[in-house]
Amino acid sequence: QAMKSSAELTRVQAALEFLNQPETRQVTFGKGAQQPPRGTVLVNAKSGVLLVASNLPALPSGKIYEMWLIPKGGAPQPAGLFQPDPQGNAVHLVRGPVDAATSAVAVSVEPESGSAAPTTTPIVVAPLAGL
Repeated sequence: QAMKSSAELTRVQAALEFLNQPETRQVTFGKGAQQPPRGTVLVNAKSGVLLVASNLPALPSGKIYEMWLIPKGGAPQPAGLFQPDPQGNAVHLVRGPVDAATSAVAVSVEPESGSAAPTTTPIVVAPLAGL
C-alpha cells in the first residue's frame, strides 16, 4: 500500500509540474452529452501530453485503455497504456516532445498487451486544432 501511494504521489507531482508550465495548452472533451467519457487533454510541445479523464467505462477482463497521438493525415501513434480507477477516473502522462503535426489525441480499448494501431473505435477523440 505504501509503495502504491508513493507511486501515485510521484504521478500527481509530475502532472502538476506539467500543468504549471506556461507552454501547456488544454482542450476538453465530452461536454454536454449524458454519460460520455469526459475530461481534459493538456499538450505541451516540449514536455508531452497529459490526459485527465472521468466517466471511463469499466474495462472487460484482459483489456486496457491505450492513448494515441494522431498526426494530420497520418496513422495513430501509440502513446501508452493505462487503467482507470474503479470510479472510471484516470490520469495518464506521456513525457517527451509532441510532434507539431499532431491533430488529435484519442483513447481506445485494446488487448492488455497494447496494440500497434487502434483495434476498436476510439471512445475519446480530442481535436487539437489551433494549439
